[in-house]
Amino acid sequence: MTDSANMRDTAELRQEWKAQIIGQVRHPDAPGSERHWAPELDCASRDELAALQSDKLRVAVRYMYERSPLFRGKCAEKGLEPGDVRGIEDLSSLPITAKEDMSRDLDERPPWGTYTAVDDELWMTSGWQLFQTSGTTSAARPFRYTHFDRELWAWTDARALYAMGLRSGQDSVMLCFGYGPHVAMWGLHYALNLMHIPIVTGGGLDTRARAGMIERCQPTTLACTPSYALYLAATLQDLGTSPAESSVNRLICMGEAMPPATEERIRSLWESAVDQFYGCTEAAPSCGGYTCPQGFHFMEDTHVIETVDPATLEPVALGAPGLSVVTNLCSEASPQIRFLVGDFTSLVYEPCECGRTHVRAEGGFSGRADDMLNVRGVTLFPSAIEHVVRGFSELGEEFEIVLTHKNDMDELTLVVEPLQEVSKSAHQELAVKLENEFRAALELRPAVELRPYGSLPKTEFKAKRVKDLRGSADAVHETG
Repeated sequence: MTDSANMRDTAELRQEWKAQIIGQVRHPDAPGSERHWAPELDCASRDELAALQSDKLRVAVRYMYERSPLFRGKCAEKGLEPGDVRGIEDLSSLPITAKEDMSRDLDERPPWGTYTAVDDELWMTSGWQLFQTSGTTSAARPFRYTHFDRELWAWTDARALYAMGLRSGQDSVMLCFGYGPHVAMWGLHYALNLMHIPIVTGGGLDTRARAGMIERCQPTTLACTPSYALYLAATLQDLGTSPAESSVNRLICMGEAMPPATEERIRSLWESAVDQFYGCTEAAPSCGGYTCPQGFHFMEDTHVIETVDPATLEPVALGAPGLSVVTNLCSEASPQIRFLVGDFTSLVYEPCECGRTHVRAEGGFSGRADDMLNVRGVTLFPSAIEHVVRGFSELGEEFEIVLTHKNDMDELTLVVEPLQEVSKSAHQELAVKLENEFRAALELRPAVELRPYGSLPKTEFKAKRVKDLRGSADAVHETG
C-alpha cells in the first residue's frame, strides 16, 4: 500500500469513528426533558447501553490500533487484532494500559509519546488545547485534545450538571480554578456556556478577592477542589462573613478524592448541596463520573468503567471492590481502551431514584492505588486519614502527613492546626483524642504535632498532604 493510500485509509477511519460518536449524540444543544438532558441515553435499558457500547467499541479499537503505536504494540503482545473485538463482551480480552506504560512511551518517543490518536497534522489542523497530568506520582504526560473533543466534552458535562440540578435562568457559577493545563474545570466552563448559565471567573485572583466576588456577584454555585472549599469558607469567616449566609447553595468539587467526613464538613460550613465530578486527564476528561442528589453515576453511553483486582488486574465480581479501569468512547484525540485510573470503588447496576439507569459507584471513589501508603506493614490512603481529621471540628482545614524512618522503623506524624478559638490548655487533650481516633480507625498510632493556626501552606489547587521523607530524596504526593 502506498503512503498516500495509507493516509487516506487512516483519515477515513478517523471520520468513521467521529461519525459513530456523532450518530449517538442526543439533544446536543439543549435538554430533552425537565429531568434528563438526554432521556433516551440517560434512561436506556441495560441491553440498549450494551449495544451502544459495542457499536462504539468495535470502531474505537480499530481507530486506536491504527493511530496509537503504544496500543497496537500492547495488542500484539496478547496476539490480538481489531477484528477479534466483536462487542462489549470482548472488552476484558483487550490489554490494560497504565500510566507507567504511557510514561515509558513518552521517554522513548518524546515529546508527545504515541499513547493518543493525535499526530502533528491533526494537532495543527484540528487541535484545541494541550493538557497534562500533574506529574506528582510520575512524569507529567501531555495530552493534545481537538475541537471535536471540546464539543463532546461540553455536551457530556452539561448532562452531568443537569443531573445535579443546575438550570439556565436560575443559576450562576463561580469557577475557583486557575486557567492552567489541568482538565478539572475546562469541560465545566464549556458546558456552562452550552447551558447558557453565566460564569463568574475567579482564576488568577487570590482567595480574599474571590470572597469579595461572592458577596458582590452572588453566584449560586461554586466549583473548586474539596480542599479549596474548606479554605475559602475559612477565609470568609476570617473576613467576618458566614459561608452559610452567602448566595452559594451548591458546591461542585473535583480534582481530589473527597472522603465522607470532608463532604459533610463542606456541606455543614456552606449549608449547601455538594456534588462531584470524577475523571482523569487520560481517559475521562469529558464527563465520566458525576453525582445526582441520590447517587454517583458513570456515563455509560460515552465511557465504560470496569473494576479489577489490584494484584491480578482481572475483573472482579459485580459489587466487589476493585480498581477503576475506564474506556473512553467519545474522544477523537484520546479514546483510551482500558486505562487503569486506579481508584477503589464498587459498581452496582440497580437503577437510581433519579431515573438514570447507568452504572453507579457505590460510596463513590476512594484514593488511587498509587497514593496508598505502607507504614509499618499497615496500608492506608491519605483520604482515609483525611476522613479522621475532618471528624474533629476543633481543627482547621489544613493538615500534613509526614513519613520518616528512624531506628529501623517507619514513623507517621500528623501535623494539624487547632482553630484559634481552641484554648492552649485544651491542645494536649485534643492531640490525645486525635491519636486515639486515628489508631482506632486505621490500626496505626501516629505522632500528633500541633501547629499554630494558619502556619501550614494554604491549598489553592490540588492538596499536597503527604511528605514522604523515608528515602534519600523528599517526595510529595497529592491526596486525590
